[in-house]
Order: sequence, then structure tokens, then C-alpha cells
Amino acid sequence: MYNQNQNNQSQQFNQDKVFSKMLKAGSKNYFFDVKKASNGSNYLTITDSYKNKEGQSVTNRTMIFKDHIQGFIETLAEASIHLQ
Repeated sequence: MYNQNQNNQSQQFNQDKVFSKMLKAGSKNYFFDVKKASNGSNYLTITDSYKNKEGQSVTNRTMIFKDHIQGFIETLAEASIHLQ
């Protein structure tokens, strides 16, 4: 029964995922996942993953909802100008 629940959860997760891509950048991995919410709206999660000095895995996740994405993209582009 436990394995069946795991399989059901895995199938549900895969059905909810619309897009997924990983970016390896130095010692960090970034995961960009577009998922479908229970209300049918898509949202973006950006997760960064790395190992700290003690060798423990650390992950940070940010969720960006559909109605916030345009402002997020504009602000990211503006901030990126100051990286040059």
C-alpha cells in the first residue's frame, strides 16, 4: 500500500509539471519548474541547490505566480544591467 501511495504522488507530481530545466552554474544547480496549481493556473518555481561547508545539501525555493511574472522579469533585467 505504501508503494502505491508513492506511485500516485509521483504520477500527480509529473502531471502537474509543465516545464522543467536545470542550469548548472559552478557549484550551484538552478532548477526552473513551471507547474500547474490546483486552480489550473501555472506558476514558476526557481530552486537553487548546493552543498555547504559541512557537505550538507542546501536548497532555496522561490515561487513566482503568473500575475507577478512580468514584473519579476522586468526587475531581473533591470538588476542585470548593474552586473556588467
